[in-house]
Amino acid sequence: MFKVNIVKIIVFLIVKYLVFFTLLAFLGDRFKLIVINNSNNTEELLSNSFYYLIYPLLITVLFTFLFSMPFYFSFRVKKVIYFVFLVIAGLLVEYFIYSEIASATDFKNGLYNGLLTLLFFVFFFSKEIVLKFKQAKL
Repeated sequence: MFKVNIVKIIVFLIVKYLVFFTLLAFLGDRFKLIVINNSNNTEELLSNSFYYLIYPLLITVLFTFLFSMPFYFSFRVKKVIYFVFLVIAGLLVEYFIYSEIASATDFKNGLYNGLLTLLFFVFFFSKEIVLKFKQAKL
C-alpha cells in the first residue's frame, strides 16, 4: 500500500506555482514591462522587484492552501474512477479559480497553469498513480 502525505502535496503545489509564476514573469516581457520600465534607478528597481515578487508568493500560499486538501483526498479514494474524476475536477476548479482571481484578463494563463499542474502532478506522483491503477477497484 502506498501513502501520499500532505507535505509532498504542499511541496508539489509550491514548486508548481513558483515555476508557473517565473514563466509568466518572462513570457510576454511582464517583468520588463512592470518592473524594469517603471524603474528609474537601482533603488526603484529593487523596490519594484520586491513588490512584483510579493503578489505571486501570496497567490502561491493562497492556492496551496486551497488545493492541498483536494489533491490529498483524491489519493485517499479507493476507486480509480473516482480518483480520475477528482483529479480532473480539481484541475477544472483550479483553472476557473485561477482565471477569475489571478488572471481575469488572460484566460490562456489558466490553461498554462492547468498544463503545468498536470505535468508536475505526474512528475511528483507517477509512482503513486501507477500503483493506484495497479491496485484498481473500479
